[in-house]
Amino acid sequence: METEQLNIRLPKELKEDLELVSSILKVSKSEWMRTKLAEQVFEEKKRLLLELSTMYVDGAITEEEIEEMVGGKMAREMEFVKSKSRKSLKKGRRHAEET
Repeated sequence: METEQLNIRLPKELKEDLELVSSILKVSKSEWMRTKLAEQVFEEKKRLLLELSTMYVDGAITEEEIEEMVGGKMAREMEFVKSKSRKSLKKGRRHAEET
């Protein structure tokens, strides 16, 4: 995997806490930070994409806006989800009317 260096400044207390955690877990500070950052980024990405999908399905944002924010592939996936959810909703309404 290609990597890129990122430098950050931490408050002294946070750095000391990080040193303690890495010492207890017997992993490097960098490895622990990479793992935790990856977990947080994954969760935040998932949350934001779900929120964008909901806004798109509700008509609050357009496909063009989605494409501008997350790219064409993701916009097409959201369009697929939107069309499937609308079909499912229509099917559910028909079923409710029949019973």
